[in-house]
Amino acid sequence: MDAMGILPKKTTFAVFVGWLTLGYAWGGVIALAGPNLQAAGVPEVIKFKVERELPHDPTAFTQGLEIWEPGYFLETTGQYGQSELRKVEIATGQVKLRRPLDGKYFGEGATKFGSDIFQLTWREGAILRWGVSSKNKEPEVKETFSWIGEGWGVTNGKGILWVSDGTDQLKAVNPKNMKVTKTIKVTLSGKPMDHLNELEMIDGKIFANIWMTSTVVRINPKSGVVDGLIDLSNLVPKQIHPDAVANGLAWDSRKRRLYVTGKLWPKVYELTLLK
Repeated sequence: MDAMGILPKKTTFAVFVGWLTLGYAWGGVIALAGPNLQAAGVPEVIKFKVERELPHDPTAFTQGLEIWEPGYFLETTGQYGQSELRKVEIATGQVKLRRPLDGKYFGEGATKFGSDIFQLTWREGAILRWGVSSKNKEPEVKETFSWIGEGWGVTNGKGILWVSDGTDQLKAVNPKNMKVTKTIKVTLSGKPMDHLNELEMIDGKIFANIWMTSTVVRINPKSGVVDGLIDLSNLVPKQIHPDAVANGLAWDSRKRRLYVTGKLWPKVYELTLLK
C-alpha cells in the first residue's frame, strides 16, 4: 500500500501536497499563504536554508537520528544482522561508538530520555532501553519491554514518548512501563495521514518523515492535524538505491538548526527553518 492508499510510493512533493491540500498548486510550485488558506486547514509550506552539508556514512540504513549531546548524533540503523546504535560526530560523520543489536532485531528509531535511550524494533514486539554500563560507561541494553504492533519512529516531549507504527496513529507512551496513555489520529486537510516514520519534537510540535516520500510533516500533538510541510526533494541524492529515502530528523534546540538525512545518504544537511 502507498502513503495514502492512492498515491504512488515515489510521489513528488508537488503532487503529494497538491492532492492533499485541495489542489492549491500552480506550475508544480506550491504557493500556500495567507490567513484564509490557513483557516481552511491548508498547511503551511515551511521553507528552509541549507547552512552546511556534512558527511554521512553512505552504508547506514538510517532509521533514527537525534542529538546525543553537543557535537554528536544518536543514530540508529536497520536491517537484520546489521542494526546498530551509534554515536556519530556531527562535523566529520565519524562513528565514535557503535553497539550492534541482536541479529533477531531490525532496529528502528530511538530517542534519548534522561540518561536512557529507548529504541524501537520493527516487527519483533520489543522496545529496548539502553543504559550506561557501570564498567565502561558505554551503552548496553538494560531492559526489554513488550510492544504490540510495529515500531517505526519515536521522540519525546513533556515526560512522554511518542511512537509511530507506520499507520496514521501516534501513541503517547509512559517511559516507565511502556503503557500507551493516549492515541491520536493524524490528518492532513481532513484525510488520514499514514506511513508516519521517523519523528522529532520541535517547539512542541511533532515533525515526521513520510515513508517513501521526500516530505516532512509538522503535527499538532493536541489535535493530530498536520499544519506544516517541508519539501526535501532537492536534497535527495540522485541515482542511488531506491530505498535511499529521506529518513532522519535531529533538532538542535541550542542552535535552532534541523539536521536531515536519509537511508544510505552520503550527506547530512544542516537547515535553518525560515519563518
